[in-house]
Amino acid sequence: MSDSDDLGLGYTPEVREVPALREEARRLSSELYDLLRVKGKTTAPGPGVDVCGELDPETFYVIRHLWSLYGLPAGDLEDGWQGLMEDLPRHGWEIVHEGRESTVAQSPFLMADSTRKKFTLKATLLIPTARDAERSGAEPGIMFHLVSACFRVPEGTTVDEY
Repeated sequence: MSDSDDLGLGYTPEVREVPALREEARRLSSELYDLLRVKGKTTAPGPGVDVCGELDPETFYVIRHLWSLYGLPAGDLEDGWQGLMEDLPRHGWEIVHEGRESTVAQSPFLMADSTRKKFTLKATLLIPTARDAERSGAEPGIMFHLVSACFRVPEGTTVDEY
């Protein structure tokens, strides 16, 4: 594949081994947790491998890490959210969009791109109303969806970790 062949992505996928990129996602998520300035419970599991759009799933992949912070009062989570928004730019992230979900709750969210790594973050502050919490048991939290750019496995190997 030539460098000019971006496969319709707008960039040429870099060659990286799956375990190394998965570990990079784990480190980035740990850094994000530290930026929150509040400590609570987090969900598992760790980063996973996913297909890269319509490209060959044996050759191309992305890493996704979905996790949440919870187990804290709404006010603490709001403080953590504010800290995250202030600290992301100082730690290699460019906030490219802020808005509100198009749901009844209209939860605030942000989208940020890592200026050092090839990852994008969507973070959402979830503060259920008293009625929602009573009805569904919904808990306040901050949800993180970290996803890498598309990568290519080294020549002679395949993605076997879906």
